Amino acid sequence: MPDVAFRDPAAARAGGLSLLIAGPLVAFPLLVHPLPSGGFEEDPGVLASTPLWGAIHVLIAVGLVWGSVGSLLLLVGGGPRGRALERWAWAAGAIGMLLFAGVALLNAWVMHDLAARLASDPDVEPVFAAFNGLLVGFGWLGNPLLLAGLTVVAGLELVDPRLGMPGWARTAGLVVVVLSWGRGIGSAIGVPALEALLPANVPAFLWLAWLGWATARKAGAVMATASET
Repeated sequence: MPDVAFRDPAAARAGGLSLLIAGPLVAFPLLVHPLPSGGFEEDPGVLASTPLWGAIHVLIAVGLVWGSVGSLLLLVGGGPRGRALERWAWAAGAIGMLLFAGVALLNAWVMHDLAARLASDPDVEPVFAAFNGLLVGFGWLGNPLLLAGLTVVAGLELVDPRLGMPGWARTAGLVVVVLSWGRGIGSAIGVPALEALLPANVPAFLWLAWLGWATARKAGAVMATASET
């Protein structure tokens, strides 16, 4: 395995641990998230009939914020390869996660409440539609950046491994991250079969947590070696 070089091992370790926390916070709520019903706009009927909608999206938002912090710390850490593409990927992931946290927050604190009110007050419909548009805008900005960053990170770890992950895990990581594009592409072009790939985000974010743990472990080893010299 090639040498691992971190510009700031402490930042890389902190970033890896942040991703370790972020992954499950995003992944596990998605296990009970309803599948998309066509398009990017939220369906008030689905929201109203999903009691856990708010809690699901609060956890996702918290996880994405942790992921954004972790990505920024890994950008500062500058490893493990120090390539420009790798640094771009972590920057894209950080911004994408932060923007997509906005989607989750809107769903948690605004859309769920509006959907409940809409059932008894038709005047709420324009407000619901306006926030739906805002939600879609945040999604268009955040989701492609987030997934592009993760795809590059997974691809680099597959072809140029530095963190000690087994080969099957590196391959599986790239596969599930690529499949995670399906929901957005399916909604954009109107293909329900692709929209149904939303659950691929579960293993993708669990893989990101594993990558975070592997990065933290490797950065910790670099710090321990440096302290002995």
